[in-house]
Formats: sequence, structure tokens, C-alpha cells
Amino acid sequence: MRRTLMRCAWTVALALGGLTLSTAHAAPLDVYGNLGAVNVTTTSNTVGYLNNTQPNPQTNQYQAQGFSVGPQVGNSAWNIQKIDVGLGASGSPSPVMQIYSDASGTPGSVLSSFTTSSTVSGKQVYSFTGSFVAQQNTSYWVVLSNANSASQESYEWYSNDSFSTPTTNLASGISYLGTKESNNLAAWIDTLPSLSIALFATSTPAVPEIDPSSFGSALALLAGSLGLLERRARRLLGLMA
Repeated sequence: MRRTLMRCAWTVALALGGLTLSTAHAAPLDVYGNLGAVNVTTTSNTVGYLNNTQPNPQTNQYQAQGFSVGPQVGNSAWNIQKIDVGLGASGSPSPVMQIYSDASGTPGSVLSSFTTSSTVSGKQVYSFTGSFVAQQNTSYWVVLSNANSASQESYEWYSNDSFSTPTTNLASGISYLGTKESNNLAAWIDTLPSLSIALFATSTPAVPEIDPSSFGSALALLAGSLGLLERRARRLLGLMA
């Protein structure tokens, strides 16, 4: 009886093997960045309130750093789950981190938001968490702003200590696109290229297409195997000649 059960289970597993989905969750890896020793650097760009002078009051300064995802093996993508940046503040800012689409080399529209549970104060690396699937052969922007800039609050996005641009890690194929800033989401202009950042992600394989005919055949095999199991069980119990 036990061997019969094992044989039937093995047959069904072979039939449905291609349809089984793994529930394991791998820890995100550092696939791109240039964090460096942020705590010792003195160079930064201001995010949020700068001044309120005329004719162009700078009441919410946006800072953006772009990245491009190259071709991936098997048409896979990167599920970005954590973004680290070097920040510091002397007041009480309310940082906002968003991923934007790319519009001809500048940030386009909002695609996703990442949040942090930390209060930004002393200069250090802060983590923002979320989930965003970055597709191959596509460019994106990590954009920082400040939700309470109207209260004249701001914070600093620090450069890394060696003033190096972000680079790909672990052969991820993610590359540096550029760094921009904008006054109140007006025109984007080039700015300091070495703002500190690190992307942590897991690889997301392309979902295989399921052949309906193969799926039907697998179900038919499953039904036949279960019927065979029932008949053998009844025979062993003396219920069937």
C-alpha cells in the first residue's frame, strides 16, 4: 500500500513538475550602488526647503538619481525591495522617496513609493523599503523630496566619500544614468553625480507560459492515478475481487 502511494505520488509529481511554484523568498542582494563612508563626507545636495526669495522661490527642491537595467538572462527582472541613501538633517524633515519612470533622460511620472520608519537626523545611511519590479532594458529614477518643505524643513542627501558614481554589483546589469535636481518639479538640471545610494533586490524570473493542452493532460493523468490508487486500496481491503 505504501509503495503504491509513493508510485502514484511520483507519477503526479512528474506530470505537474513544470507547474510547481517555489514559495521560498531569497534575501535581497546589494545589486547596485556607491554608498562609501557617508559619515565622513561633507558634500551634499539639499532636499526640500532652500529659500523663499523672488522671483523663483525654492520651496521644495527635488533630487533624483537615475539607473538603467540592461538585458537580463531569461528576460528576468529585479524586484527592488530596499534602497539605502546617505542622509542627514538638523531639523525635522519628512522625507519622501519615489521611483519615477524615465522621460528622455529625466524623471517622468511616479511608479512606486518607498518608506522609512527612521527619523532622519544625524548623518548616516537610512533604509527605505517597498517593492518595485524593474524591467530589463528600462531606465528609472530614484527621486527624493520633502513632505513638509512648506514648513521650511529640509535635509541633506550626501555624496559618498570618494565622489564615485554608482556601479553595478553582482553582475546585475544595472548602470548609472545620471543625477538631476528640480525646483518644485520644474525643469530638471544636472547636479552632483556621486549622491550615495544602494539598491537591494531579488531576481524575478520570467513567468513561463502554460500550455493548456499539457495542463489538461496532467489533470487527466492525476485523475487516472487517483482512480488506480482507490481500486488497489479496495482490493487490499478485500472489498473488490
